[in-house]
Amino acid sequence: MKKFLLTILFAGLFANVFACLILFITDGKTILVGNHEDWYAQDAEVTFVPAAGKKYGMLYFDFASEKTAQGGVNTTGLFFDGTRTPFAPYNDNDTKEDCKCYIWKKILEECATVDEAVTYIKKYKIPEIEDVHILFADKKGNSAVIGVYDGKLQIHKRNGDHQLLTNFNLTNPSYGDEPPCQRFATADKMLAVDSSVTIENLERILSKTHQDKLTVYSNIYNLNSGEVYVYSHANFTKKIKLNLQQELKKGRHAVSIASFFK
Repeated sequence: MKKFLLTILFAGLFANVFACLILFITDGKTILVGNHEDWYAQDAEVTFVPAAGKKYGMLYFDFASEKTAQGGVNTTGLFFDGTRTPFAPYNDNDTKEDCKCYIWKKILEECATVDEAVTYIKKYKIPEIEDVHILFADKKGNSAVIGVYDGKLQIHKRNGDHQLLTNFNLTNPSYGDEPPCQRFATADKMLAVDSSVTIENLERILSKTHQDKLTVYSNIYNLNSGEVYVYSHANFTKKIKLNLQQELKKGRHAVSIASFFK
């Protein structure tokens, strides 16, 4: 997910450049999520945070220079990631409780399901929700995209075996004069031909929907096993596999994505 705290001018200049993609797919048994992280920074890293008290363990991806979680998964199998979308005012946001935290990490710490995550979204003030859509998925096979349109929170639950998210408003794709998203269309067409829930199929789709040099890294999450595959700079011939439970045994630590591919 692109860094949230951008100025309006910066977001306006680069809205069509920094364009991530997220894909959820399931056959009722296996649950996979794929994503691209498209951004200008090159110091991407993955951070592992063990469980503490009632807080779940997790991994999340960020950039060392920014320290803002872009997407991740916890030990219950709850996943989140997001994309920047045209600004849409949320009328009720200022009346919500301020958690005084980074809400997306709080959700990974305290929520186990999509429904629990949606409850937190409804409860807490989230200034950046006006600029983004967020996709949640869980180990039970649920997924939903949260966004804003016409001043109200919009919850898009999956209809079918997959759910896609790029950079347009799902309630009104042309909102904000957003041009048709070819990456969304490409992924959707490929899934219509082959909807197999395999790492190889998601690799094929990701290989056709990246943003060339802007794609810093890509991931495929297996929510059943807690494994995460990492790809660097749109190279899908090489990958490393992370096991969340095994990594958490090492304690809290962060590893640069570049170091995996030396």
